[in-house]
Amino acid sequence: MITPFADDDSIDRSALETEAKFLRATGVQGIVVGGSTGEGAGLSELELYEAVRVVIQSTDGALPVLGGVIADTSEEAIRLGIAAKGAGACGLQVPPPHFQYVTSVEILARYYQDITDATGLPLIIYNVVPWAQVAIASLQKICSENPLIIGVKQSGYNIHALAELLSNLKGQIKFFSAIDDLIYPSFMLGVDGTISGTSCLFPRETLDMLHCVQSGSFDQALDLHNRILPVWRCIEGPGFPGQIKYAMSLLGRSTGKPRAPFNWPPAPIADRIEQALRAGGFLTSSGGVLSHHKSPGHPVSTSM
Repeated sequence: MITPFADDDSIDRSALETEAKFLRATGVQGIVVGGSTGEGAGLSELELYEAVRVVIQSTDGALPVLGGVIADTSEEAIRLGIAAKGAGACGLQVPPPHFQYVTSVEILARYYQDITDATGLPLIIYNVVPWAQVAIASLQKICSENPLIIGVKQSGYNIHALAELLSNLKGQIKFFSAIDDLIYPSFMLGVDGTISGTSCLFPRETLDMLHCVQSGSFDQALDLHNRILPVWRCIEGPGFPGQIKYAMSLLGRSTGKPRAPFNWPPAPIADRIEQALRAGGFLTSSGGVLSHHKSPGHPVSTSM
């Protein structure tokens, strides 16, 4: 999920509570707090603690909540992981250290072992960094040596890696897709679910897509994919935090603001987002959302 921020860049607790309650009402089966969509790379351990705590309280503890740990050293990752655990997180989502371009399997194994030893929490490897993708052989070694690694979230725009991972490791650990423009094909390949910007922006529709695939209603699933994809194309890339929050605000959601240095999208991008939402049937012809919520009308900057 997103992390809403107030004008002073602190966490907007009220907006976070509202969004967490909204997500629970849609039927999602879990929430990751402080991931990449949640601008987690900039969260301190105190902020991660606060965000996880607020989400758990707002959802009455009814959903599993994972803490996002985006760090470059074991010490930093442990601090964040302990904070998330202290707030009540039942697990962690952890990408590899991302400052170094290539990390050996021995270093990765130690990194994840340090985190699980210190926190005692199960962990999902977030395979997101394009220049530091954890290969199948590395995953097999790391997961076989560390029973608290329970899954992989495959991103990095790499569905080929996802297909190979599934063919080699499915049934041994859980696999979640974060390849946002290919969530539908990911479901067809047999992933266990998705943890993604797409499911954050369109939780009900993404669940519907999954249920359609599971029931064999492939035409309906493809239709949902074709409605969602043009919106994703407008919000991905540079400026993503402001762009997804702007799209959500048009849908009547409590987003807060993006955290500096990110900002609201410039007018041309904002217009494209609104047009894509309308073309996909997510906004009425009059500009309101189909659920008749009113957009908060966030200001739109003229430069990134």
